[in-house]
Amino acid sequence: MMNIMRKTLISKCHWRALSGTKLLLAVAMLPISSFAAEISAIANTKSTFFLVQQAGQTPNVLLRGNRSITVGAIPGASQNPLYVIDGIIGSISSLNPNDIETIDILKDASSTAIYGVAGANGVIMITTKKAKAGKVQVDVNSYYGINGRAEYPKALMGDAWLNYINERYYTANNKYPASLTDAGVPASGVTALNNGQWVDWVDETLRDGSQQNHHISVRGGSEKTQAYMSLGYINEKGIYQGDQSKFYNIRGGVDVNFSKHFKAGLQTTANLRNADQTNSRLNKAFGVYPLGLAYNADGSVNALPLAGVSAVSPIANYANGVFINNTKSLYLAVNPYVEFTPIKNLSIRSNLGLTLSSARQGTFANERSYNILSEGRTAKEASYENNISYNYLWENIINYNWTLGNDHQFTVTGITSLEDRRSERSFIFGTGLEFDDYSFYNLSAATLSTTKATGYIQQNRMSFAGRINYNYKGKYLFQASNRWDGVSQLIDKWSSFPSVSAAWRISEEKFMDFSKAYISNLKLRAGYGVAGNPNIPAYTNSTLVASRSGEFPLTLGGSTALPLYSTNRALGNDDLTWERSYNFNLGLDVSLFNNRIDLTGEYFNTKSKGVLYPRNLPPTDGGFDAKNQYYIYANIAETKNAGFELTISSRNIDTKGGFKWNSSFTFTRATEELTKLDLGNSIATTALITNNLFVGSQLPQSVLFGYKKLGVWQLGEETEAAKYGAKPGDIKLATVPKIDAAGVSDNGVHPYSAADRMILGHNTPNFSMGLQNTFNYKNFDLTVFMTMRYGQTVNAQLLGYWNQIAQPATYNYWTPNNPTNDFPRPTTGTSLSNTYISALSIVDGSYFKVKNITLGYSLPAKIASKAGFSRIRLYGTAYNSFVFAKSDLLKDIDPETAGSDSFPLYRQMVFGLNASF
Repeated sequence: MMNIMRKTLISKCHWRALSGTKLLLAVAMLPISSFAAEISAIANTKSTFFLVQQAGQTPNVLLRGNRSITVGAIPGASQNPLYVIDGIIGSISSLNPNDIETIDILKDASSTAIYGVAGANGVIMITTKKAKAGKVQVDVNSYYGINGRAEYPKALMGDAWLNYINERYYTANNKYPASLTDAGVPASGVTALNNGQWVDWVDETLRDGSQQNHHISVRGGSEKTQAYMSLGYINEKGIYQGDQSKFYNIRGGVDVNFSKHFKAGLQTTANLRNADQTNSRLNKAFGVYPLGLAYNADGSVNALPLAGVSAVSPIANYANGVFINNTKSLYLAVNPYVEFTPIKNLSIRSNLGLTLSSARQGTFANERSYNILSEGRTAKEASYENNISYNYLWENIINYNWTLGNDHQFTVTGITSLEDRRSERSFIFGTGLEFDDYSFYNLSAATLSTTKATGYIQQNRMSFAGRINYNYKGKYLFQASNRWDGVSQLIDKWSSFPSVSAAWRISEEKFMDFSKAYISNLKLRAGYGVAGNPNIPAYTNSTLVASRSGEFPLTLGGSTALPLYSTNRALGNDDLTWERSYNFNLGLDVSLFNNRIDLTGEYFNTKSKGVLYPRNLPPTDGGFDAKNQYYIYANIAETKNAGFELTISSRNIDTKGGFKWNSSFTFTRATEELTKLDLGNSIATTALITNNLFVGSQLPQSVLFGYKKLGVWQLGEETEAAKYGAKPGDIKLATVPKIDAAGVSDNGVHPYSAADRMILGHNTPNFSMGLQNTFNYKNFDLTVFMTMRYGQTVNAQLLGYWNQIAQPATYNYWTPNNPTNDFPRPTTGTSLSNTYISALSIVDGSYFKVKNITLGYSLPAKIASKAGFSRIRLYGTAYNSFVFAKSDLLKDIDPETAGSDSFPLYRQMVFGLNASF
């Protein structure tokens, strides 16, 4: 699809662009997984998806926050933006970052409306490097990076651990243990302690990973024919053993100018990814004794570190052949186009996008793997899944522009689009395998049980769009468009989505002549548009049936007679319609002092209606089973998303001596609100609490609801603590006042209960900021990129390991001699604090981070040319350099992951080379 409204027209600040040096610095050392995360920060976006650094994984990017509540509630629903690669819808995971030329980010409906339903969540337009006329140019980009250990606390060991288990015993028994055995340490653990056999399970679980990216491209050609080709290889080794991804890609393209009226071209992309994943998580390191032998005498992993103890080693899956989770995926895209210019100012272009993707995932676990061993099972298990999808997108674009007189410029555009998406899936799972050597390749030998499934999905979309642009002397700008989309998921398939925008370049008015010396540009703009999103899986409007013979066998004479079929729990809904978002934007662009300072401020307001959400049907309509009601997907919710964005770019210093200093600052503040959720009489109000959804003024769509920790009850507060059913050392909670039948409040003085849960905060920041400073001096360049997110509350999983066998060493827990308010007193028995442990993990997640620091040096041209190169640049980058969290409880935790115990962020040091010849 064509580029929409470039820099000189209305939508200048509805999009953010990365190109040239800025883009080079952004992609210089980042694999595509990290580069996608950088888009969110550089483009001044607001993301509520926290980054997870698993090898080869691409994080979600969310433009301008949440506008729907379907994600997580409806299978397949997404708020990810649309990626348009060289005019064709694609996937960022299919690219090597070094193939990217420019990135444009469109956010509001007036600039994305032309993309219709596909662009409802914003559009990220990527232009890849292509052929250019002239001599052949070869570019080489290569880097190698070392992933340092993640910001993550160690588990208790040594004397600190011995003191900890003594305190746990004292809390439960009111006396200290006479021996380690009394404290619950098994005999083999005592022996290991006496032998000095301590194990740092966090250290054993993590490793130093690495990343490398090697890319070479060749381009050149004549005025009539230009060609481009590139080869790339990315290898990522994660911080867990068994977490690794290898990515191979090849791209090629050719453009041919047959005449001044006709040209054609072809772009092709192919890549192969081979990824191994692990099910390791750091939480396992805190649930076992820090004693024993992690490895056997022959160097193999010891699955049971302490004899006679059932606790499985956190690294059991690291043993050779014990656990396998491997995915191989293949992606192929072919994008031909033809363009015809029959007369001046009229162009007709036809694009065809053909994609084929296939993925095979196989898993295997034997009886020595972590899950099977810890659950007491003995049978090997494996699964094998194949997914294949094949899509085509055909678009035709006609564009005509003309000028009336010298001042009135018009451009009219028409678009037709047809898309067909199909996917197939086959899956088999089995247990009771006899041999390890076949892993997941011999599931026909499963002897205990097998599960089989196959599926096929087809979805179609057809669209028509029209747009007109008007430009009067570059001073008054106007755009209007409408798009008609039809999708196969809905009964009422078609809907139209109009948009309109206008801009006034105030700086071009005569009454602004006095300001020419210091105001280079002043433009006021506004836009309004409607975007649509079906946001539902295929066939949701139909009621599907499935076999349930395994649950309810129907037998005659002792034999199964017929398979039993019943409807799925989700019933079809013929009334499903479009989810529509109504977007308003108001912006101001200012350039000062001969474009030395560029400032953009933008207010946006999005109201979404007809948001899809599941609604339970009344029990009187029957039930799926004894515990679950039937439900339907319905357009029953409304949301509001509003905020302000500010971007300031400046050329601070530019001396004749070669020193330059440029800065770019972004600021975003936004609010999200669920304004309506019509669940009818089919569900209790408390269900809203279950899903963390609250209808109310100025509340985010997803909030944290639970018990609020105030601290820890201290010595001397025995009488007051007893009113709440607590004692010194127990967690202290905020309470919700209760009103009795006579209308009298107890002012919140009562034993803690589930009624004391309350809204604790929201997981979206009140505001976020980014600051990038770039310094150049002769052949040296230095870039420092910093980010800040403030006001979000996080549920940090890492803070929920209180009272584990070996809790994190950073936990400052209460004792009579250490009257802290951080963590309550640990215990081996039941306690009030155990009941309300969830309150410990809720914490202020605000942070400031120096995201990356890049120092580069370009060899002088004379030296480079002697080596046969036109350019050679060497650089080093420190990634995740420094982080400062507002909460002291997030010590040794990178808050960008919200305290996740899955894949903590790691520091990274990268050294690379950019060269051309």
